[in-house]
This record gives sequence, C-alpha cells and structure tokens, in this order.
Amino acid sequence: MAYERQTKIVQESQTLARVALLAAIFNLSLAAAKYLLGRYAGSLSLQADALHSLTDVIGSISVFLGLKFSDRKSEAFPYGLYKLENLASLVSAGFIFLAAYEILLNALHSKEPLIVNNIPLAIGGLILMTLALFLFSRWELKIAKSSGSPSLAADAEHMKTDFLATAVIMVGLIGGFFGVHWLDKIAALIIAVIIFHTGWEIMLDAFKVLLDIGLESEVVTRIAEIVRQFPEVIKIKKIVGRRSGRYRFVEIELVLDVHTLEEAHEIVTIIEEEIYDNFPEIDRVIIHFEPPRLDKIKIAIPLDENGQITSHLACAPEFLFLVINCKKNPPQIVEEKRVPNPCRQEEKRRGVLLAEWLRDQNVNTFIVPSDDNKARGLFYALSSLGIKILFRPDISLEELFKNPPCPQKSH
Repeated sequence: MAYERQTKIVQESQTLARVALLAAIFNLSLAAAKYLLGRYAGSLSLQADALHSLTDVIGSISVFLGLKFSDRKSEAFPYGLYKLENLASLVSAGFIFLAAYEILLNALHSKEPLIVNNIPLAIGGLILMTLALFLFSRWELKIAKSSGSPSLAADAEHMKTDFLATAVIMVGLIGGFFGVHWLDKIAALIIAVIIFHTGWEIMLDAFKVLLDIGLESEVVTRIAEIVRQFPEVIKIKKIVGRRSGRYRFVEIELVLDVHTLEEAHEIVTIIEEEIYDNFPEIDRVIIHFEPPRLDKIKIAIPLDENGQITSHLACAPEFLFLVINCKKNPPQIVEEKRVPNPCRQEEKRRGVLLAEWLRDQNVNTFIVPSDDNKARGLFYALSSLGIKILFRPDISLEELFKNPPCPQKSH
C-alpha cells in the first residue's frame, strides 16, 4: 500500500508539473499577443502590459520546477521536497507584488497619454485574451483545488491579476477615447490593492507551511471522527501534524483497550488505511498507542514447596497473588494471597490451562524470575489473554514486597 501511494504521488506530481509548464507556455503566448496587438493598435499600455506578462512566465516556470522536483525522496530528504511547492508559491507571491507595484507606478507617475488609434481593434483583442485568460485560470485553479497544490493555486491566482490588469487597460482605453484620462488611474489604484491582498494571502500561507504550521482544525476533527469509530479506542491523547506542499503528515497518540500486541498493531493498521482512504493528501500517518493505565494491578508469582520464588512456572505448587495500588507513590500492596496451582498435575495443555486460570483470577501480570524464554507455550497463552509477562531475574520476595512493581505498557 505504501508503494502504491508513493507511485500515485509521483504520478500526480508529474501531471501537475505538466499543467504548470502549459501555464508557462500560455503566459508566454499571451505576452507575445499583447505586445503585437499593442504595436499594431498603437497602445503603449498594452505593450507595457506585455512586459508585465513576462513575469507570469517566470512565476509559472518556478511553479513547474517546484512540482517537478517536490516528490523526490532521498536519504538526505526522507520526507521528500514537498515544500518546494510552497517556495514556488512564495516566488509567485513576489511576482504578484511586482504586478501591483507596476500598476501603481503607472497610475501615479505615468505622464504619457494613451494613444487612442485603433481602439475597437485593441478592445476586441483584449476581450479575446481576457476570455482565454479567464478560462485557463479557472481550469488551472480547479486542478489545484482537486489536488491541493498550493503552488498551482498561487499560479492561477497570479493569472487572475493579469485579468484585473487587463480591466485597467480597458478602462484606460475607453477613458482615453472619451478624453477622460484619469479613469485608468482610479481603476489602477483599486485593482492594485486587490492584487496586493491576493499576493499577501499567498505569501502568508507559504510562510506558515515553511514554518511547519499545524494541521487545519477541520482536518483534525475529521480524523478524530474516523478514529473514534473504532470501539478499541478508549482515548485520543493527541492528533498533531504539519503541512508540506500539498501533502500532510499526521501523528496520533491513542489509548487502546486490546489484549495483545498483535491485535493492537492490526487495529492501528486498519485506522491508518481508513485515514489514507479519506485523505489522499496525507502522505504519512504515524500512530503511537498504549493500554489504559490501571490504578490497581494483580500479579502472580510462582512459589515452590518452601514458599520461595521458583522458575518452574506451570509446575509451581502454588502462586502468590498480590494486588498493588499503583496510584500510591510508591506503589503499595493492598492484598496478598497464596493459592494452590490447580493445573500442576495436568499432563496436556498445562500452560494454556494455567493461563486461562490466571485470567479467571483477574491477574494482570505474571512474574518470571529469570530471563529464560523456554516456556514459550505458556508465554504465548498469557500474551494472547492480555496478561503481561514481567521478567525479573533473581528477584526475591523481600525485594518484591519492598518495591512492588507497577508495569505499564506503551508503544
């Protein structure tokens, strides 16, 4: 599944890179068309706007490069270079600011009157270019939103600034035709403010991601809803993450009520896949889990005929049961009891029967007074029933009563 996700990410990045390259070609064609129309119609503003459109080409190329290389992972960059997309959107924001500055400069300091020759031709050409620009930017923005690509969205927003700049030229041409030359300056000031606001929003979002801003609140809420659907989840301790390019990285801490480690891993794997299915933009989910913390535990210690701890586990004549209050600091023994081993004389399945008996006695932890792992059948049976095995080589009853153990599992 991880390989399939990574393959999908690479394929999507290459597709978006082709869209960005197409945007660069479109912007270059638009700049050439504006320049030729401006020369033919005798419009200085159109020729100037053609130079401004060349900045769009640079912005689109930066987006293309960001998308082309953002999905590359290596030993030095194991999480990929997704933030190249945010760097590319930051570059696009810079060009948007430049566009606003150019419009303000022309509106406030330009003293050259607009040449009104061939006005119908200039207006007709502007309408056609504006329509093409509008359709292309809408198409690019739609792809950006469906993929969650911030750089492609920034490039589409950048194109919309060209749309507004074209409106300025149109107002100026009409005003020049009627001899009202100040109309284009008023319109330029208003549109420059709108363009600056667009650039500011893009720049702010890029900086947030580059500084590892957390996940959006709605994403965290939806992930929490998915996790809570699993009855084994007792508590969600934390859901945190960060954005990187158009992708997300998520880390979750859970309290799981399960009997075995294998069961916990199985539940965690299912939760991860469920999150991946609902959030294609999530690149990686890491889930840490732990069992519910017990206020009291009950431990079992195997004893020999002399009442001392023995390493003969399933054959032990009796067991010492200790109930320990783990809320106390240090932990305190609140109950102790010695019980004969009813499974000692069994010839078959002795370990399994012992584990089942200990479970029926509400035992949480089984003390093994050695690091010997020979009683694998017993250990497997204990683990499958959710009884923790605590290896304590050379432990004595004196030490056990002096320092009662309160083991807690975490993963």
